[in-house]
Amino acid sequence: MTKVLLQVLIAVAVLSSVSLFAVNSFAENANCSRDCEAPTMGVLDNGQQVVMNGLTLGGYSVNVEQHLQTIPTQAFSTGNTVKAKLLVYENDGVRGLRHVSLAISDYQDDKHHSDKATVSFDQDFEGTQTVSVTDDANLIKGATVTATALDEFNTSLEFSFTIMKPFDTSAVIVESWDADHSSRSNVFLDAIKAYGSPIIEKISQPAKHVLAPLKQVAAGVAPENVQCRDGFELVIRSTGAPACVYPLTAETLRNWEMVASS
Repeated sequence: MTKVLLQVLIAVAVLSSVSLFAVNSFAENANCSRDCEAPTMGVLDNGQQVVMNGLTLGGYSVNVEQHLQTIPTQAFSTGNTVKAKLLVYENDGVRGLRHVSLAISDYQDDKHHSDKATVSFDQDFEGTQTVSVTDDANLIKGATVTATALDEFNTSLEFSFTIMKPFDTSAVIVESWDADHSSRSNVFLDAIKAYGSPIIEKISQPAKHVLAPLKQVAAGVAPENVQCRDGFELVIRSTGAPACVYPLTAETLRNWEMVASS
């Protein structure tokens, strides 16, 4: 009798621990009275694995089994393109998926983390898809998200962006929710870092306004000091009047001795 009672107590303890794990892992949807199964890249709330290799980052794939897990750090050089593929299961069907975001973050815990850059994919009830980026530090550029329905329930989302500045080893946080507002987050510790020199893009300057040659002369500029717009060359006609012409035209006029030689 004592042995049977002990076995019952052990079984109850195991079930309680499983329930506690589910509450801790998916607290976003606690006390929910409807279909509260959030989109997942791995397991459902009951622990059933429905997606394999839910995250692929820089060619490294991992099964997503917990809210918080550490994965090998993927290092990228500035100027290189990061590709991350997420496989997301939504039990209401692919049209029920509303939001998936991928953030590079300094993570301490769920209440204390600072996202460095976030790329978000959103889909409305009509199926219109949009991509937005939050990146105050200008760490990344050219972010895109390509969503592909694999079947009735699974969507592949391919995130792509170019690293513009180096940053220390950081977490990757994936957040998702569906049309019923059921949400789930997954934190991948030590997932990514970037090294190398910052890439500084040259900002093109607007073309400067240049007066016509004769207007410059009228304003007191000597003919030989007249300024031409970019792509044009100054020539002095036999009359002494300046003109701005294409380089090929200038060469032809000089060959015909119609302008002064430079």
